[in-house]
Order: sequence, then C-alpha cells, then structure tokens
Amino acid sequence: MTELGPPKGRNGGSPLGVRMDDVAQLAQVSRATVSRVLMGHSSVSPKTQEKVNRALRELGYVPNMIASGLAAKGSDLVGLLLRDPRNPAYGLLHSEIQNEASRAGLQLITVVPTATQGADDELTGLRRLLGLRVGGLMVSTGVIKAHDLEPFLDSVPVVSVGRMEEHPGIYGVSYDEDTNGAILADRVAAAGHRSVAVVVPAFSLSTAENRRGLSMAAHLRGRGIEVHQLDTDLFGSSVDGCEDIVRLAGEGRITAAMFPSDTRAISFMPFAKAAGLRIPEDLSITGCDGILMGADQIGIATLRIPVHDVAVRGTAVMAELIKNRSSATIEHERFAGVFVPGRSLAAPRAINETRVL
Repeated sequence: MTELGPPKGRNGGSPLGVRMDDVAQLAQVSRATVSRVLMGHSSVSPKTQEKVNRALRELGYVPNMIASGLAAKGSDLVGLLLRDPRNPAYGLLHSEIQNEASRAGLQLITVVPTATQGADDELTGLRRLLGLRVGGLMVSTGVIKAHDLEPFLDSVPVVSVGRMEEHPGIYGVSYDEDTNGAILADRVAAAGHRSVAVVVPAFSLSTAENRRGLSMAAHLRGRGIEVHQLDTDLFGSSVDGCEDIVRLAGEGRITAAMFPSDTRAISFMPFAKAAGLRIPEDLSITGCDGILMGADQIGIATLRIPVHDVAVRGTAVMAELIKNRSSATIEHERFAGVFVPGRSLAAPRAINETRVL
C-alpha cells in the first residue's frame, strides 16, 4: 500500500515552503508582479496574470498572510467573527459580506465559535483573528459584548455588523431592532389581539433577539395590550418558553404569541400541534427575520431584516476605515425591515366569530 503524505511543491518539498521568489522565477516575472497578482491589482495585464497564476498552481504556493500584513504595515485581510451560521440570518449575512468583501478587494477570514458556547468561546475566536494580524475586524454575533471589544479598539478598526451597537468607539451597521419590534407589535395590535405572549431572550443570549423582544413588549403595552413576557436564558435552545405559551393559550389567557426569530416561531409549531392548538384559529404567532427558506410556504407572519443592505454598508465602512481610519467619524447606522404578511396571524377567534354574525 502506498502512503499518502502532504502535497509536494515543484521541487519535492511542502507547498508551505515555496517562496514568492520561486513563483517569480517560474513565471519569469518580478517578485513585485507576483505580489500585485496576489493582491488582485488590476495594473497587471491578463497575459501576465495567467503566467503567474499558472506558476502558483504548479508550485502550490500559499502566501504568508501574517508576514505580508506586517511587511506592509497594514493589511487588507479582514477578520469576521460570526455567530452560528446554521441560523439562517447569520448564514445569509456571512454570504453577503463575503461577496461584498471580494468586490471591495478585501480578503475575508471568518471564525465561527462553537455554537453551544457563549461569550468566552467567542473571545477565543476573536483573539485568534487578531493573532493573524488582520487589518480590520467585523463582529457579527449577538453574544459578545461591546466592552469585550474595548481592549482592541486602539489596535484595529472594528465594525459591528448586523447587531445593535451603541459604543462610542465602535462603528455600527445594524438592523433597527427597536423599529422592527414596533412594526410587528403594531400588526398584532391591528389584528385585534388584546393579550399577547412575547418571548424575550436574555441579553447574554442574543443582543438582537433581546432588543426585538423588549421592543415588541414595550410597544404592545403602549397600545394598552396585556403582555405576558416570557424571559428565557437557556443558551442554544429555540424552544424555551414554548410550554408556557401552550399553557397560557390553553387557559384562554392569550390569543397571540410573538417570537424574536422565525426559528423560534417554527420550533413552537410542534408544541401547538401536540396540544391541539390550531394556528391561527386558536393562537396567532409571529416571527422575525424573514430569511428562512420555505418560510413563505409555512405562512409565518414575520419581518424581513435587510441583510443585503447591512452587509453592503458594513463592508464599505470597513474598507474605508482600513484606508483612512484617523479621519473616520464613528456612527451607528440602523436599517429597518419590512413586514411580511402570513397565514399565522389573524384576528382572534372571538372577533372572527363576531364578524361572521
């Protein structure tokens, strides 16, 4: 049996030992030209680019990103700290940021902390990115806190993307969770519901879902609606609070339940079915984010967050900060979403029966 070892370079060594000078020699160009091709500069002719790329492929050259960043006293390598991409909102945000980073000539490297762990694991991921000497840091997670980022603000520009940010030293490009919660609450109130359960995850679980939930509850109360606020602090669970909602609905104390994410709303459906609760006849439900594929077929009433707009703007800000950080003014930009009607939200049964009569 033949043993397979690590891939070999052109001269029999590891590709990690291949130098940029080796690539330049094989392609018969200067070392500076190889560097420009690696950086994606358009000043290199297509013919020369092809020669260099052919040499790169043949030698299996791997650039030393840390050394490159230090040599240039700066770097277009951007680190992205991302929450669990199994969550559709984070998964789509990742894809959109990657696309925008490529368009902006930035090289994106992403670290995803363990999904079942909290802020400590995210801090480990953050340090891992900074250890690579990234030229900028994008933070897209609802767990790590602003004060955790403070020690690094003098070393690298930081942009908070897709999460509410209020720290004066961190540029924020986020979803307007206060407005989003208000939009959903107004829709539930307009449907005629007067007693509503609202799931509110703890701030330590998700800054975004916490803000959405609190906004929903506050706006409902502002319209004179009774709110049964269900606080949850169970990390990594989308079903915490579901049994309480079933109980409240069974006792006739609520006619609607509002969830801070579509995942939570959909996770509730098996609980409703097992309890014999019909949606929306017995209980209306709403979600939030509008990202989950197939959610329109399920008919969830939700709010679609503007992931593309936030990714485009967040990446543009990051590119600008890398180029000209000293003159940048820290701002907190927020983008509101759009309500998506669904079959899961209807008038309470008593109102429907009155209308029929």
